[in-house]
Amino acid sequence: MGETLVTMLIGFGITLLTLLYVLSPLRGKEPLHPPQDREALRAQYERILRALWDLETDWRMGKIPEEDYQALRQRYLQEGVAVGQALQGEGEIPDLEARIEAAVRARRAQLRRKPR
Repeated sequence: MGETLVTMLIGFGITLLTLLYVLSPLRGKEPLHPPQDREALRAQYERILRALWDLETDWRMGKIPEEDYQALRQRYLQEGVAVGQALQGEGEIPDLEARIEAAVRARRAQLRRKPR
């Protein structure tokens, strides 16, 4: 009986320690993404925005057919949303989709001002 109780207490202790370890990121003391990951996410987000701008430029200049433009634009937007959501979860980017669309609109306006 004594050995069974000791075994149960040891098992309970191990289970408790395991749960504390597994649930420790949820306590809010540690960021979801370490600072170097956030920097990499921000850099990736900026690369995606730049790719969208370049894609828009190439399409307006007639270098890319409409169907390729639409497919690539959709892919870049999806990637941007995914990366942005990771940053938004960290409080980095408010209203992600609006920011991406605003960046695309700003680039379009900039391209319209340039003489062809």
